[in-house]
Amino acid sequence: MQTNTFKSYLYPTLLLVLVGITPACTKKENQSQEAEEAKVVPVTVGQAREMSYVPTIRFSGSADPARSASLGTALPGRVERVHYTRGSYVPKGALIVEMSDELLVQAKIENDAIKRDFDRIARLREKESVSQMDYDHVKAKYDASVSKVEMLKKNTSITAPFSGIIKDILVNEGETYSFTPSVSDDLKLESGVVELVQVNPLKITIEVNEKELRHIAVGQSATITFDALPGDTIAGKVSYLSPVLSSMTRTAAVEVNIPNNGNRLKPGMYCNVAIALPEREGVFVPLSAIYRLAGTSEEQVFKVNDDRRTVSGVPVTRGELRDGWVYVEGEGIKSGDTVVLEGKNKLSNGSQINIVER
Repeated sequence: MQTNTFKSYLYPTLLLVLVGITPACTKKENQSQEAEEAKVVPVTVGQAREMSYVPTIRFSGSADPARSASLGTALPGRVERVHYTRGSYVPKGALIVEMSDELLVQAKIENDAIKRDFDRIARLREKESVSQMDYDHVKAKYDASVSKVEMLKKNTSITAPFSGIIKDILVNEGETYSFTPSVSDDLKLESGVVELVQVNPLKITIEVNEKELRHIAVGQSATITFDALPGDTIAGKVSYLSPVLSSMTRTAAVEVNIPNNGNRLKPGMYCNVAIALPEREGVFVPLSAIYRLAGTSEEQVFKVNDDRRTVSGVPVTRGELRDGWVYVEGEGIKSGDTVVLEGKNKLSNGSQINIVER
């Protein structure tokens, strides 16, 4: 009788316990399923493809005069007159500086006296009244005197070897010019009486990597932009390639000449140079596929794995843009690969995805 009474109490109790456990288990299963579903990121995707493009290499530099010269004389002397002021334009062949001519005057007097002797002995030689040796001796003195006069003429004036601008006057009127060099403001040795620079055209020197140097040739076009002239582009041409590379940087100096009509550009201006290389084939992805890692300059693309359910982050370096597509360099991305476009900011390497239509 007691056993039956115990059972009658036990069964209802177990039933209540089971009823209480079942909802709790169901709730935990639902929460676990929701958590798994929350890990799956909905994304839209696109395809990488191979396209032709014209790569461009870019450099920074500054404009320099195409030619510059510190003009002086072979002999020291006093500066008598400077015909131009700093900043003046000087045409080729123009007289810039007059130097003292005392030595020239003396040489001319000596030359006149020697010339009279030479003319007299030349007449006597025609009559064979003097020997060939005496004639040759006087003629040598006369020839040396003529050369001395011509040499001193060159040292009593300074003319412009090319058209340009007077950048600086190093020796003023009344001062004596000598060969002793001085140090300029930019710590360069300089000598001479005036410094002449050619500012049209201007010259830009860039350093080109040995891998890209083979694609550059004299006469090749370049595009130059200046920070001081936003929005303006200037066409230039490669004028010189260094025949040797730097052993430190493995680069070669390349010079680009640009026109400077109206002297709008000034030597020393900062600029950017772009040179187009021969057309190539490369892998492109939609620009929206590029993802920059937070707080860094590193970029990557999320490639959909073969299971179509997970992704892998592939580091890339972007290059040329073309109609919303960007050329990418990096191992692991090839033509035909599926890449994530939207939803990439919620992904990491190995994340689960659900591909949805755009």
